[in-house]
Amino acid sequence: MELIRNAIIHAHNQGMKKEEILETTFANLPQDLHNNAIEIINSLGIDDKFFNNLAELFNYIFYLVSQNQSDEAILNQLSSSCNLEQFGFAKYALRYININRIPSAWELENIQNELNLLSLEELIKRCDGIKNFAYKEIAYRTILQHLYRAFCSRKPIKWFIDIAHSTTSDERIIKYCDRVAVMVSQAQGTQPVALEAASNIEPISTTLEGKLIVDTLAEFKIAAEYLDVQIGPTFKRIKIKLAKGVSFKKIQDFGNDFVQQLGDVLNMDNAPMVSVVPGGVAIDIPRSNREIVYFRDRVDFSSPMDIHNTVIPGGVGVDGKYIDIPLSDENVTHILGGGRTRGGKSQFEKAAILYLARRYPPSVVRLALSDVKRVTFSKFSKLPHLIAPVAKDAASSAALFSLLVQHMEARYRSFEKARVETIGEFNHKHYPELIMPRIAVWVDECFDLLTDKEYCDAIELDMMKLLAKAGGAGIHMMFYTQRPDKNVINPLIRSNFPAKTAFATTRPEDSCIILGDDNTLAANLLGYGDFLYKTPTQIIRLQALYVGDAEEPEYFEQLLEEAINQEDNYTAWEPDEIEEFSEITNIKSNKANFDNSFGFEIKLDNESKNSIINLYNKGYEVDEIVKAIFNMSRQDGRYYKKYRAVVEEFLNEGETDDI
Repeated sequence: MELIRNAIIHAHNQGMKKEEILETTFANLPQDLHNNAIEIINSLGIDDKFFNNLAELFNYIFYLVSQNQSDEAILNQLSSSCNLEQFGFAKYALRYININRIPSAWELENIQNELNLLSLEELIKRCDGIKNFAYKEIAYRTILQHLYRAFCSRKPIKWFIDIAHSTTSDERIIKYCDRVAVMVSQAQGTQPVALEAASNIEPISTTLEGKLIVDTLAEFKIAAEYLDVQIGPTFKRIKIKLAKGVSFKKIQDFGNDFVQQLGDVLNMDNAPMVSVVPGGVAIDIPRSNREIVYFRDRVDFSSPMDIHNTVIPGGVGVDGKYIDIPLSDENVTHILGGGRTRGGKSQFEKAAILYLARRYPPSVVRLALSDVKRVTFSKFSKLPHLIAPVAKDAASSAALFSLLVQHMEARYRSFEKARVETIGEFNHKHYPELIMPRIAVWVDECFDLLTDKEYCDAIELDMMKLLAKAGGAGIHMMFYTQRPDKNVINPLIRSNFPAKTAFATTRPEDSCIILGDDNTLAANLLGYGDFLYKTPTQIIRLQALYVGDAEEPEYFEQLLEEAINQEDNYTAWEPDEIEEFSEITNIKSNKANFDNSFGFEIKLDNESKNSIINLYNKGYEVDEIVKAIFNMSRQDGRYYKKYRAVVEEFLNEGETDDI
């Protein structure tokens, strides 16, 4: 003890503070000598009291708790080094630390191992005595594992009710047991007695579903741990963590096995989406009680309008949060989208157009619509936001694109005069005296336009011009199709769309065309507005808003009427040197001139003719004939189209003319 006393005196003489002496002493002495060191410090009169303030006392108590000292030992030690006020504080601090302290990984593992050895009854009693919230969560999770095993072993309803109401007063454990009893009653077709929460079993049910997935993976030698769950309007996202050394590829293509093993239990007709999320792997399983996300419940027409941030409705994520899609964001600009029938594509387009027209006056947002099916956008034909009538065929769509190119060039001329580079800079410079409106271009079926024999070349040329430059000028291209084709929507076109909205697709290949990067996830979507929103920085699964124009025509018409008659207090920028739309609606002559300027002649010799007839008689398609004889494919662009046209003409007429 004399050595300890001399060391403390020496440290004090060297100018060390009391906290430093304490830290050094505790670090170099065994725990059973700590009290002796405190008594020596007090006897030397280094300070009237060992602790200068309550913060110092709190930190010291935290240190003792982390050393696994019992509450009794800590209070005995503090009784000789605290005044009455400090000792009273110490009791409350000790209780607070015991409840809220975050244990180390070793401590958590140790408590888990202890709890795993207990029976359910012993575990519930032990849980009642646990103070620390982290330990408590481990206990709850272990109890759920016991309940899951009991559920799978077909324990009767009464067993769960007895556990709930005779062994604990913990409301959380009681609800766990009651809800599992409800699940048993649903499975057995019997009614539980005296259950207050019989209608709300989602949390415990979903937890058990997660455990079921983990157990199924284990049967296939894939080790994983259930983490948690999120419940969105359309699906439940079960998050698991694969064991160390287990590659994501082992579970990536496991979807069909999930359907085979768990389809009946988890209400899965198709393979669930499996994806990587921060900290684990997400498995999305459909909700049996899927919610509809209504347009009228989510959109906001009352808050002040921001002309510098033009958005369209996105959807609701698995976390329940509503997300807008900002057209003015450089990560969006243009959107490529698509999906099969009943995927929700048309509802998404209608919701976006209706929102833009009702939210923004024509001086802020203009619209350009192409609807070759003639039914999707017909209700918007009277909007004052339209820069031209709704295009209903390839000819008028080609004219519309030509008009948009003129608008784009006129805008860049204005940028040059104003010494700015983008529409954002222009509007910030001239607002509120003058606003250059953004133009949202919606094409409902781009496949039909890009495969139209007469106008596809002109359309594709103007499309590429717009995709390359129009975004900075505030002209946003939104192209949608039910029939994604890699040869029609070629990689060059797809790469110029920064954002993608993929609805449920029929084939994985269709998903890859829309999303790129060989991403097949859209093939696992559930349809009816379930979609993926992808930008260069993120990909999110959302439930699109349902407009319900057929079910609620009065509401839809009301918004249209308000859009048509809304007050417009701004002065819109007007382009110079723009031809009237009616003057360019017939562009057949322009098409011919375009072809002539791309001039080369194709002559079929007798050998080529014989080869064409031979392959055609064998059942070859025109694309295959052109590939086999001329080594040309759709990727060769206009060259391929000319060769294809010659072959088609020869087959149709039985003979060929020079072109």
